[in-house]
Amino acid sequence: MGLLVENTYCLSCSVESRVEDLLTDPGGRIHSQLAGVATFLLDENPAERTHQLLNRAQWITLLRSLIESDEPITHASLDQLKQGNHVRHLRNVLVHTGVLEHRSHDLDTVDAWIDELLDDLPHEIALLLRPYAAWSVLHRARRRAAYQPTVSPSVARYARARITAAAQFLTWLTDHDIDLAGACQADVDRWLDDGTTTRRRLRDFLRWANSHHLAADLHVPSLGREGLPQHPLGDDQRWALLRRCLRDRDLDLRLRVAGTMMLLYAQIPTRIVELTVDDIVTDDTGMHLLLHTVPVLIPPPLATLITELRAGKEQQPSQRSPDAPAWLFPGYLPGTHFSGSRLSTNLNKSAGIFTRPARGAALCALAADLPAPVLADLLGISVAAATRWSALAGRDHLDYLAARIDNPPE
Repeated sequence: MGLLVENTYCLSCSVESRVEDLLTDPGGRIHSQLAGVATFLLDENPAERTHQLLNRAQWITLLRSLIESDEPITHASLDQLKQGNHVRHLRNVLVHTGVLEHRSHDLDTVDAWIDELLDDLPHEIALLLRPYAAWSVLHRARRRAAYQPTVSPSVARYARARITAAAQFLTWLTDHDIDLAGACQADVDRWLDDGTTTRRRLRDFLRWANSHHLAADLHVPSLGREGLPQHPLGDDQRWALLRRCLRDRDLDLRLRVAGTMMLLYAQIPTRIVELTVDDIVTDDTGMHLLLHTVPVLIPPPLATLITELRAGKEQQPSQRSPDAPAWLFPGYLPGTHFSGSRLSTNLNKSAGIFTRPARGAALCALAADLPAPVLADLLGISVAAATRWSALAGRDHLDYLAARIDNPPE
């Protein structure tokens, strides 16, 4: 027993010494800016974990090189690096520990990513793709970010997805000896049929290309927004899954809460993981969830699960930056929320909940009880989309529209 204590003590001393060496600048000092990193490595992680990080983590090596450069560590300096998981992880650690300020999006990282992408593409494709990427996708994303300070952190991911789809399609055309101007609808349909639905992100590029007279008016179906939605769950299936989420204690608590939010409120995984503790409001009438801008009363069984989820979160050590959101579903990386795609996969594999059918069933249920304008305000969707769901639910709210005409809101 004494030997175990002695070995643990030695490991702790070794780790503490190595962390000090890591954070010491060329002048022999640890800058006060990095004090939070020391706390993160020594207090928030067990010695064994920090020992592993110091031995193997690429972001540790990158941090050391930045310290040795004796230059200020900023978002801009990280943006200039070749973007990868180690850069992303280091940025998250630095934001989490207060070295860098939290920013609501990573659009600045997309510039370097575009340069890397275009460097690996044939000159003709890069020449065509750069104006679309820089002047269309990024320009629009930055304009939204300028006017919407709470823009989703996933905005950079969506920008990369659109640019990637365009690059893949142009590469496919080149491989088949077809130029963009000569591409026809059959070519687009063939390319779409050979891949997953993510290829429909090409829609944005083709609209841009047509508006600049670079391509014909080619059509790509949007992701589930045209016509009536198909294959939602039946009521019996939906209620069976709801009962499991609310009652099955063997199911991960995060999945129980997320699954219930999807089946009750038609929330998609990417929206669910972006919820913060501030989106859950409790008053004399009960617990409410802020959907879009509308507070919705949470039924007691779900309120109990959310309370349990928040209690478990509060028991975990947190040294996050004061400006960083307090995520209801925190991610594995410090300061981040859980991955929406991972949540979707986990709901599918562990709970048997598929996003599109489950959300479709919830939207049908909501549309059966709410007029389309109210549903649109509640969920932040277009009135046209809400109207399609109302049509699928088989309900006609003409009486509501007539009442609004006779009695317009003040």
